[in-house]
Amino acid sequence: MSSTTLAAAGSYYSLIESVVRTIALAFKTVFPQWYTRYQDTFDAGVWFVDDPGPFLSCAVVYKLQGRLHKDRHDMGPSVSFPVGQFTGGVMVFPQLDTKLQWIFS
Repeated sequence: MSSTTLAAAGSYYSLIESVVRTIALAFKTVFPQWYTRYQDTFDAGVWFVDDPGPFLSCAVVYKLQGRLHKDRHDMGPSVSFPVGQFTGGVMVFPQLDTKLQWIFS
């Protein structure tokens, strides 16, 4: 890993810290047992001290309409939320037979 990559990772974690901490608090409140498992796993493998945890990964999907897919090896809850300026659109959860429609403009 280059110093540029290391600096970019630190900057990224700094920029998302408040969002991640908010999601982590909600996660801890709603899924306390899963939160403990995630936090224990995260603590065992911290690579960056700036990473607020407890999640092992965080993906930012920018300007991309994702296709329906299922992550085969994920265990436990996942979090997804849309941000930005857009109108319309839906988020589908086939396992829950649920479709959420974006109604704000």
